[in-house]
Amino acid sequence: MAQELDSTMYRPQGPVKGTVLVVHGMQEHHGRYDGFARYLQQGGYAVLTYDLPGHGPKARQNGTYGYFGDDHGWDTLINSSVEGIRRLKQEYPDVPVYYFGHSMGTMIGRCFLIDHDDMIDGMVLTGVPNYNSAVGVAKAIGAIIRLNKGKKGHSKTLDKLMTGGFNKGIENPKTPVDWLSRNQDNVQAYVNDPDCGKPFTIQGYMDLMDGMQRMGNAKNYHVRNQDLPIFLFAGEDDPCIGGKEGFASTVSTLKQAGYTQISTKLYPHMRHEILHETDAGKVYADILAALDSMHSKGISGVK
Repeated sequence: MAQELDSTMYRPQGPVKGTVLVVHGMQEHHGRYDGFARYLQQGGYAVLTYDLPGHGPKARQNGTYGYFGDDHGWDTLINSSVEGIRRLKQEYPDVPVYYFGHSMGTMIGRCFLIDHDDMIDGMVLTGVPNYNSAVGVAKAIGAIIRLNKGKKGHSKTLDKLMTGGFNKGIENPKTPVDWLSRNQDNVQAYVNDPDCGKPFTIQGYMDLMDGMQRMGNAKNYHVRNQDLPIFLFAGEDDPCIGGKEGFASTVSTLKQAGYTQISTKLYPHMRHEILHETDAGKVYADILAALDSMHSKGISGVK
């Protein structure tokens, strides 16, 4: 893939129903989706996972973690997913292709839709961050900090603005990232992972805020495939989605943009990483069922 991004392809032994591109969230890596990818593989889907630019062992080793480029960094992230979809289409040209994204991967996915919704046959999103109207103020603060520290600098102020408030609603948290999951084994694994939880650069956060502004404006979407099926899954206790109101607002934006086939599900007692909760099996099954429903209905994007 572009920039020689680390990736893994999972190919079923039998007939291939379709293909799935897995786009991970911020401050993590594609290796955390191995179990999920193998589950979809056993369900008959070829799955491609990859490390986003500025993420994973390679970025940590070469000093580019949380940095996506001097300019147009958010476009770099979107383009990495476009290339992933093209790779799947090239290897499996006769089957549907689906986009799966988690957290920041859903933000990239929604921005992917703006210009590329005719490239895919369906989309599944988990841990869906809602648009935050305070992003403009945060971006102005970030611009001032960037003037002083530079694009590749780091800022504890921006760290707190971006994710610092998510743990506030957790009673007696054992770590700063308990908001990720009720599953303490998962939380501890995240904390212990050298390629998880590392702060973005100042420019990385500015790019993230650029993405939020783009995805939050329904007028930005150049809808070519209004019947594209879109599934949104999230935990009810996920602070990232903005509560039920924030989740509803996310759905509303997509509907205002023109998408007509939107399905949603909120899981009680689950937090942000629903694929890693102790009862994640039900989420796996629901996602596979969503893929199978799109496959069986033969709903296809514009080719």
